Amino acid sequence: MNYNKVVGQKIGNAFWDYNVDSAELFDILLNKKAGNGFFNKEYILRRLLDRLSWYELIDVLGIDYIRQNLSKSIISKLRNNTLKERYEFVRKFLQEETLPFSGWDNKTCERLKSSVLSDRWNCP
Repeated sequence: MNYNKVVGQKIGNAFWDYNVDSAELFDILLNKKAGNGFFNKEYILRRLLDRLSWYELIDVLGIDYIRQNLSKSIISKLRNNTLKERYEFVRKFLQEETLPFSGWDNKTCERLKSSVLSDRWNCP
């Protein structure tokens, strides 16, 4: 991973509400600098996961970095439950763990039972 103008702009967009240097944040992610205050590696990665699309993450961090640093603890601290589910799936896929069979796990089945057509489950 190399820092360039595009990477800096994407990191800057994720931290638009802070007056921080995107190059410094990138160096913290790569362990070239120690974190300062609450700008540690975990916080920066979590913020990027929350704010950037998957393809932007790949552009900024690369697949290998995501594979090595995406953990259950970081995913559990994301605010959006949909993102938590998606990144947990990505984490399992990248770390070659067992995946649910074609999306028909118990959680999906229960969600479908409570959908608009829920009466069909109770038909004789």
